[in-house]
Amino acid sequence: MSTKDAHDPFATPLETITHDPLAETAGLKADYDKRAYGEANPALMGTLEKDDMANRPIDAVEEVPTTSIRKWWVRLTWFTTWWIPSFVLSKCGGMKRPDVQMAWREKFTICAIIFWLCAIILFYIIAFGRLLCPDYDKAWNLSQLSQHAGENDYYAAVRGTVYDFSKFYKGDHSDITNLQTSSDLMLQLAGQDLTGYFPVPLSVGCQSLVSDTSLALMPTANNTPLISQAIHTSGPLQGDTSSKLHDINWYPDRFLPFVKKLRKGYYVYSKKDLANQGQWRNWAVIHGKVYDLSNYLNTVSTYQTNPAYSFLDSSIVSLFKSQAGSDITADFEDAMSTFNQTYRGATQACLDNVFYVGRTDFRDTARCEVQNYLLLAFSVLLVTTVLAKFIAALQLGTKRSPEQQDKFVICQVPCYTEGEEELRKTIDSLAGLEYDDKRKLLFLICDGMIVGSGNDRSTPRIVLDILGVDPKIDPEPLMFKSVAEGSKQLNYAKVYSGLYEFEGHVVPYIVVVKVGRPSERSRPGNRGKRDSQILLMRYLNRVHFDAPMFPLELEIYHQMKNVIGIDPAFYEYILMVDADTRVEADGLNRLVANCADDSSIIAICGETTLDNAEGSWWTMIQVYEYYISHHLSKAFESLFGSVTCLPGCFSLYRIRSSDKGRPLFISNRIIDDYSENRVDTLHKKNLLHLGEDRYLTTLVLKNFPSFRTKFVPDAKALTSAPDRFGVLLSQRRRWINSTVHNLAELVLMPELCGFCLFSMRFIVFIDLLGTVILPATAVYLVYLIVTVATKSAPIPYISIAMIAAVYGLQAILFLLKRQWQYIGWLVIYILAYPVFSFFLPIYSFWHMDDFSWGNTRIVVGEKGNKKIVAGTDDEPYDDTMIPLKRFSEYQREVWEEEAAAPSMRSGMTGASGPFGNSQAILHSGPPSVYRAGGSAYAGSVAGSDYGAGLGDYYQNTNVLQKPAHSRQTSAAALSQMGGSQAASMMFGTGTPSVYGMAGMGSMYGMPGSSASMYGLPNPMMNTTASMYGLPPMLANPLGANHSPAHSDIGVSMPVSQQNTGGSHIWAQPPEAATVAANSGRGSGMQARPVSTLSALNATNPFGVTAVARALAVNEASDPTDEEIKSAVQTYLANQPSLMNVTKRSVREALVAAFPNAELSYKKSMINKAIDDTLSGGAQA
Repeated sequence: MSTKDAHDPFATPLETITHDPLAETAGLKADYDKRAYGEANPALMGTLEKDDMANRPIDAVEEVPTTSIRKWWVRLTWFTTWWIPSFVLSKCGGMKRPDVQMAWREKFTICAIIFWLCAIILFYIIAFGRLLCPDYDKAWNLSQLSQHAGENDYYAAVRGTVYDFSKFYKGDHSDITNLQTSSDLMLQLAGQDLTGYFPVPLSVGCQSLVSDTSLALMPTANNTPLISQAIHTSGPLQGDTSSKLHDINWYPDRFLPFVKKLRKGYYVYSKKDLANQGQWRNWAVIHGKVYDLSNYLNTVSTYQTNPAYSFLDSSIVSLFKSQAGSDITADFEDAMSTFNQTYRGATQACLDNVFYVGRTDFRDTARCEVQNYLLLAFSVLLVTTVLAKFIAALQLGTKRSPEQQDKFVICQVPCYTEGEEELRKTIDSLAGLEYDDKRKLLFLICDGMIVGSGNDRSTPRIVLDILGVDPKIDPEPLMFKSVAEGSKQLNYAKVYSGLYEFEGHVVPYIVVVKVGRPSERSRPGNRGKRDSQILLMRYLNRVHFDAPMFPLELEIYHQMKNVIGIDPAFYEYILMVDADTRVEADGLNRLVANCADDSSIIAICGETTLDNAEGSWWTMIQVYEYYISHHLSKAFESLFGSVTCLPGCFSLYRIRSSDKGRPLFISNRIIDDYSENRVDTLHKKNLLHLGEDRYLTTLVLKNFPSFRTKFVPDAKALTSAPDRFGVLLSQRRRWINSTVHNLAELVLMPELCGFCLFSMRFIVFIDLLGTVILPATAVYLVYLIVTVATKSAPIPYISIAMIAAVYGLQAILFLLKRQWQYIGWLVIYILAYPVFSFFLPIYSFWHMDDFSWGNTRIVVGEKGNKKIVAGTDDEPYDDTMIPLKRFSEYQREVWEEEAAAPSMRSGMTGASGPFGNSQAILHSGPPSVYRAGGSAYAGSVAGSDYGAGLGDYYQNTNVLQKPAHSRQTSAAALSQMGGSQAASMMFGTGTPSVYGMAGMGSMYGMPGSSASMYGLPNPMMNTTASMYGLPPMLANPLGANHSPAHSDIGVSMPVSQQNTGGSHIWAQPPEAATVAANSGRGSGMQARPVSTLSALNATNPFGVTAVARALAVNEASDPTDEEIKSAVQTYLANQPSLMNVTKRSVREALVAAFPNAELSYKKSMINKAIDDTLSGGAQA
């Protein structure tokens, strides 16, 4: 093991830990902080826990009432799975516990519901219409028949029946001498009604009415065949006696049996066509059949002297004359009733054999149309929704340029198993955000001592190495309550803090490393992402209400308020970013600007794109999905102010309301629901273990329905998508299942806006239905492709139009946005459609119960109540094991005890931080043996031995003024250091703030705080101290000057009379502290010139609240630039604090001061005047 590893608390592989991991922690056995641990040694906490709970029963039984919805669901589950005995699940499925078996039954029930939904959808679209209208796809009218006139698609109709002659027409089938046919000749007849080409001998068709074989009908001019070679005259009228057509029975005995094999369906006429053609055709409808007597009447008229041609009764014929084109069924039956049975049968047979030409189009009946209209209605509804989403995306299309914001933001990054490259990318992107470094805080939470796949170190060690934390620094683990079951609710974590430097940005950070109980061996400290989120939310909630805190929360409070120097109550927003996400430079400012403009926004997210789009085929198929899910779904929901899924990788939440400071994101309602640790049902498992980010959005919408959740496409972040199918499968299993369960929660939520179909509830229901029927969508798409390709059925124009509308509008969207590259991504997405719509959902639904289950036993008791029995293999836990104390009380106790007593941990006289090793004030050893000033946990190298003599960056930098001093001393001092150390050395010790506010509670001079890293008052000396201050060996508590010959970095510097011990604020209350009036002492640098503004504000060095005076009214209609600049300087100088001053407020004050002047065109000049005043340029 290397020297570095010997002091690295994270270097030992987790699998090889066989001793107490806290045993070697500095100061834990003898010098532990009794206030933080409730008089218990944390190294022996596992034993104390068991001793404390020894007399309590292990199998504690807790009865939990069951809701009515849950009861009904359980009944449905058992109704669905009653036929599967529990012993089968136990023996064959390996599910020994009742709760695991119940989860499997619930999964089976959900899968059965999804299966039946998919089956019903497919049945309705494909088969239901066939049941209502069996021959719907077996009917052709003239227009549809004419479409089948190709060489390989040859359809024709003969006497009301459609035949497929595609395999017949090409041959020469004529046996008449000197009369041959050809395929070209036959093609002229394709797609037509050929009834006139196949006349039926009257003596055959009307046997009982006609006996003369020489009689034949004379066609009308409109019914006369055009190609004489194709006329199939049979019987004695056929001149060629050698032809088969000479047989009078050729039509019934040869033709009909042959074409029966070629039959396709019915030849139909619409009622409109019947009526229109009834003007020149003597046809009518009888019982849905169409009979045409045009040729008969033409023949009778021609041969009036021959009564043999008038073989039909005149009463029947008169109906066709008087009611041509109409339905004469009733009148026909009246006329037929006057005939005897024999004549009635002969007349009906004659009509069917000779005069039948087709049927009315039954597809126009209500029975056949109802299904089409319903499908059309659903399609219109879906297309309307897509169109609305399209319009919403266009509405959010313009890019804005917001002013620089000044709100305090916590950037939370939960870390689990990510690699160094991903973590560095995320941390650097947050540090490099175009946002005031002092107003953002990196808050990284390492979820357990985990070594990720492919990593050579644990995740916490990687994070700390990136931030430049000395491996020798090993803070004490502190207790807090985790979101877990049983004994895992008790957890321990370490806190690191410091400054991180990246490309000129200097950003404060806090790292919380969850290390777990001493007895944990497998993944110690790991409790999940939800626990990491709750850790910060609950901490801020207790800060807001000044509620009792866990020891870990007290330490975080101390680090933020007294080490970093910003009161945690100042923070207004939380930016949640995943550890594999890179935020673009202007992303945070755009999110905050939108929230600042609209105080009703409680949460907001930006667009997330892929950082590894071309990494593999599996990443490429996700590119278009990411794009369209934001620009259609989220953009549409944003119009309603109800974005239902704020991604955990890039979302901003408002901590409290801007009007009355009411807690929002950190409210008790959200925290209580989100920190549910009894996750014992399949529904809760999917909500809280798989879809915590989506469920968090659901809770926000549920508890604060009057607030809005928004989507801003201008704010962008890039995340890494799964590049292997196995990882993609796991990710989508979580996403799909959590989506189903969260949407089910949202559908039942009464607070969603709108009503009926014009509501977010309807949109959520459509999304839920669309998710569960994804497999049916894929199956139908395959059916659609096969149907169109094989032409086995009429083309489904409605379905094709709907698909075209969906993807056409999407294409228009990215084309209007000039995102040409998405044309290719769309093609790839369509090719991968079966993966997203069939394979992934099927896998996800069936693995819905694929969880790790705790060791509690659940038994259903009387009246449906649930009895929870703690497992015998679980260690006991009770909330009283973790002490609680308000920070103000704890701080007061520290002042009282530390002022009179030496540090218990260091064994040396002096004051100590709340949980860190004490700073020595009196010492006898050489300087190098002591830790640098500041908290013992200060993760930055700036808090190490090298931080001496260089000056505090924030104390020696006037942010309102341009630099005017030389950095040669600092450069020389840093020249002997390497990379990350030198970067952090800029924040060494130094001087009181150039604002003249050395004793302030924060670097911004806000009243009410006790100390700051930017100007901590030393109650024992008349100077300030900082976490990044001088080492304690350079300080003299008694006031004697201490001037060593050299500093720790080998540069001789003058050191004035001061003490820079980091946490000496605890020695006595701040009221006893005095404030230094000098600036620049002990830094080795020249003091910077004071800007106009800071000089004007020097009269209020302690940030005491003052009332801003309004500008004097100037009636001039055209004030000069100098008058305006003077007014700007006066207004800024009169402000008690610049915290709430914006450029807009300055301009509004100028408008009020110059009521007669038009200042809008001078906006840029006014903004420049503001910048010059704040930077000191105006004075120069």
